[in-house]
Formats: sequence, structure tokens, C-alpha cells
Amino acid sequence: MKTMVKGMDLSNAVNKVVKAVSTRSPNQLLEGIKISCHGDTLTLTATDTEIAIEKVIRCETFMEGDAVVPGKLFAEFTKKLEDVEDIELNILQDGRLKIVYSGSESYLQALSADEYPVIKKDIDRNSFVIKQKTFKDLIASTSFACSQDDSRPILKGCLLELKGDELTCVALDGFRLAVCKKTVKEATGDIRAIVPSRALTEITRLIEKDEDYVTVVIQENSLMIDVDNTVFTTRLLEGEYIDYKKIVPQSYLTTFRVNRVALFNSIERASILAKVMKNIIKLDIHENYVDVSSDSEMGNVKENVLINLEGKDLTIAFNSRYVIDCLRVINDEFINFNLNTPIAPCVIKSNSDDEYLYLILPVRLNQ
Repeated sequence: MKTMVKGMDLSNAVNKVVKAVSTRSPNQLLEGIKISCHGDTLTLTATDTEIAIEKVIRCETFMEGDAVVPGKLFAEFTKKLEDVEDIELNILQDGRLKIVYSGSESYLQALSADEYPVIKKDIDRNSFVIKQKTFKDLIASTSFACSQDDSRPILKGCLLELKGDELTCVALDGFRLAVCKKTVKEATGDIRAIVPSRALTEITRLIEKDEDYVTVVIQENSLMIDVDNTVFTTRLLEGEYIDYKKIVPQSYLTTFRVNRVALFNSIERASILAKVMKNIIKLDIHENYVDVSSDSEMGNVKENVLINLEGKDLTIAFNSRYVIDCLRVINDEFINFNLNTPIAPCVIKSNSDDEYLYLILPVRLNQ
């Protein structure tokens, strides 16, 4: 293989696909990036068998061929060549990759690509089209609530449910639940899939044109998107997702409306001292205000935030991080906190629509 590419094109492409390189695998090929030169295109591919990213860029080909180069090293090296106009990539007879640039040359060890995994791209059964910014917002509004615990792998993914033109994304970890709904432009039919949260995070990094649309394709146990000559595929999680609708209370004894930013800032300040006491903050809810407080051996915080209350006064405690995570992704000026008892779930919703819902389990206070 011998080809010529632009430095910026190569660096950008490698930076995209390296996210799928395996960091610890008994298969050395999975720690590399496959480079394939055919016609006037150079294709770069990386996979860890869970996700795969393939990027195609233009090149000037002198000899077709392919090889697998060390992923992380190649990414770091090409990052330093962004300002180089032309870079020559040449696989030598001894298997090394020769990189020629600005009158200089360097070498990297390479492997044969003969046994590199084949990336499945014939995925076309079910799909939906959604604005890129809308899809990114949907993911950002929910994926933070996915579990990090390997003991319940199904909860390490987000549930995507499409009915009609309404796409719902759900995440939960046993302590909190996040639900967000968005409208799609078009769809082939109803869809239900559990997508690893890591895969969704990588998708948000690939879709960069907020006003453009992206097509999400799902078939059996795979999901694929194709945007800007970049193909991303991921395996879906298999199993039954928790019936999250049964978790959400249908009525509430206490509801208060509050300015989101005011409450967010107050809880963030209280959380500084709460770190000493397992991140616990307390909310004392009264007729016109809520006391936000935290106590530790290092000191204490107590602040008043104005609210509009309907129902009973209540004292309840939370892991501050869970509340902060929810408030950070909400854009509304005012939000509603819905509660029943000090040990029952708290539900945070919009005052005007049902686009999002967040449920947080409280921390039991020692009396």
C-alpha cells in the first residue's frame, strides 16, 4: 500500500475512529486501526467488538492495500501532523508503515489485516430520522443516569422506544430514573432497543451539525448511523428492561414550583460540605420556601430558596449528586418537585409539558 493524504484529514479521521480501539484485549488486532487504501479513498476502521467506527477520506493512491497499525500511537502521532500539507503512507515489504512528511520519515510496526473483524453494515430494517441537535439533547438528558455496575448489564444502556413520531429515551441505575421524549422527522415503524450508554456518548461526539438530520438504523442486535462519511455501529444489549412506568407515582401529597437555577446553585454550594457526609443534602419544604442544608464536622450550610407550595410541608434528604445531575440538563426556568413522604421517590417534571421526567430515591434520615 502506498498513498498520499492531507495531514488535517488524516488526523481528524484517526481521532474519530480511535474511540473504538480496544484498550485491553488479548487480540492485538483490536488495539489497532485498520487502514485500507482502494481507489481514491482511504478507509480507517476501529472496533472493540462492542462498537465500531469507520471513516472514509480522500487520498491519492499509488498502490492499493491494507494493514493494521497501533491505534493509540498512530492517533498521537498523526495529531502532531495536522499542519502538514501532504503525508505519504507506505506499507513496506517487512510489514512496517513508513510515514513521510515535510522531508522527514518515521516508521510504525504494522500487522496484517487479513484476520481483522468484518464490520457489519448491512443494517436497514428499521430506522428513524431526527435532527442532530435533538438527538444529542435526548441522549444528554438521560444517559448520565445509566448504571455503571457490571452486575446489572442491562442497566448500562438506555432504552429507546419509538411509537409514531415520539421517541422516548430511558435510563436508570436503581437510585434514579431519567426519561426524555423528542419528536422524530420520520420513521419506518415502532422501535424498541437497548443501546449501551457508551455507544450513545460516542454518537454525540460524531454528530456535529446541529441543524442537519441523522438517520438511525436498527436491526436485530445492531444500531448504525452514517454521517459525514463516518459509519458508527454498536451491538445492542439483550434482555428485558425494567418496566419504568410502574416506578413513577401517579399522585402526590406535596408539590412545589421553584426556579431551577436558584435551587441548582444552592444545592451545589451545600454539596461542597456534603461531600464529607456521603453527599447528603436535606430539603426542609415549607409554605413559601425550601431550606437547603448540609452538615458535617467541617461546617454547615443552610440556605432559603423561594418556592410555590401545594400540599403538605415535608423534610427529605437526597444524594446531592443525583439532584445536581438532573437540574444540570434541564433548560426550563421553573420546574416542579413532586413528593409524598420522606422515603418515597421524588419526581421532577416540567410545569408545562411531559418532555422529561426525573425520579430520585431519597436517603433515609436518622431520627
